[in-house]
Amino acid sequence: MRHEPVLSRHRLTPRYRYALAVLWGLPACILLVSLLIARGVSLHFADPRLLLPLVVMALPALYIWREGVDVLTEGLHIRVHGWRYRPFEELDNWYLDNRPNRRLLTIWDQQGRKVLECHAAHLTDLPTLLATLKAKLRYRNWPS
Repeated sequence: MRHEPVLSRHRLTPRYRYALAVLWGLPACILLVSLLIARGVSLHFADPRLLLPLVVMALPALYIWREGVDVLTEGLHIRVHGWRYRPFEELDNWYLDNRPNRRLLTIWDQQGRKVLECHAAHLTDLPTLLATLKAKLRYRNWPS
């Protein structure tokens, strides 16, 4: 992926991002505090048998913190269920199912595969993202 300027970032709303990151980081904090109370500050905190699980426990919090869609000048950097870059020329169309019980944003590629499907409430600044999609891709009237 080329380094392009990020035009807009669309993430979970801040209160959910903070809450989920804290939720995923809490077990590691509880473990560290309990070790600190039980043994005090010692060299045990530098033990790889402790550090490796702590790093593994922090990965979901980091993933949730970075999850979302970045709009670049030439494409989308999608960080939902994996990290991938999709240039606009690989993408074909998009659809926002705006029914009250759904509110799903879906983007398809040239081969008709879904590239992104997420709830509109999970993305901040949705009108900016929709304006970019409207300018760069064609709107699909109804998914097949």
